[in-house]
Amino acid sequence: MNYCGIDLASRESAVVILDGSGRELRRVAVETEQSGFRRALQGLGRLRVIIEASPLAEMAANYVEALGHEPVIIDARAAKHLMNAKKKTDPRDAHTLAEIGRCGWYIEVHRKSPEARELRSLLKARQALKKTSTAQLNSIRGLLRAQGIRLGKVSEGQFADAVMTLVNREIPSLTDAFTAMLQVWALARAEAARLERLIRQRSRADQVTRRFEQVYGVGPLTSVLYRATVDDPYRFRHAKEVADYLGLAPRVSQSGDTAYRGRITKEGDHLLRWHLVECAHVLLTKGRDCALKRWGLQLERRKGSAKAKVAVARKLAVLLWRLWKEEKDFAPFPQAA
Repeated sequence: MNYCGIDLASRESAVVILDGSGRELRRVAVETEQSGFRRALQGLGRLRVIIEASPLAEMAANYVEALGHEPVIIDARAAKHLMNAKKKTDPRDAHTLAEIGRCGWYIEVHRKSPEARELRSLLKARQALKKTSTAQLNSIRGLLRAQGIRLGKVSEGQFADAVMTLVNREIPSLTDAFTAMLQVWALARAEAARLERLIRQRSRADQVTRRFEQVYGVGPLTSVLYRATVDDPYRFRHAKEVADYLGLAPRVSQSGDTAYRGRITKEGDHLLRWHLVECAHVLLTKGRDCALKRWGLQLERRKGSAKAKVAVARKLAVLLWRLWKEEKDFAPFPQAA
């Protein structure tokens, strides 16, 4: 088998193909489209194509697969240490990726299902709208402060009326500017709420996410996000792998007889990790009584609130995985075997 490395870019990608002994068979730069990949990969039989994980990786893998080759998306962090940092060019990176594929020295990334990619896009679209809404709100408050006006604490439902009342009274010359900004804020806020309702509907219609919502502190958004991120529970063999995948496992530094366990790695999906920590906060402060809450409160008294929330988030990640894989309902106080 021959091996190919593709260093992706938005317009033009570098492609290098090696044979089994490491001899370079082809080095080209083509447009990042299926027609460009077809020209680069034709005439050399079935190839194993190595692609670094990136926003363009899934699209490129689909192109390569449609051409009859074997795409492999690899962990970019693991490949980074093998790249030549002093002379870094796209062809060199593509050659390194092909060599990684030939030697088999890579960590393959799970390719998510179309449903999981759709759900994640829906969740990220809502998140982007929420950020836009918050940014506009903060900008409006900042502009008012620049004019010497302090708005104070106002609910979101009364925010627009309160702002326009102050603007019309204090700085009527800026009415048009604040009207435009409030329109953007209101539209982003309304569309984020609409997408959230759609996500909740998707959660209610799915048996897996309904099972997740049985867990105290876990809501529809976290349930859908967990389903879309993990995608397939059977790709993890042990609970520890789930915590590692979500970046909720502690860093370990070991040398000889000394082993140090530090803060969590924070690798993996930031959005899901943040949601799980928020769920842990809700469980510990407002959630109903259960074995996990009691364990978290005991840890909070010994280690503090921050560490307890992270530890409970790790427990939640593993618990949801077990409920999904074993197709069981949540038991607040599980019986010991």
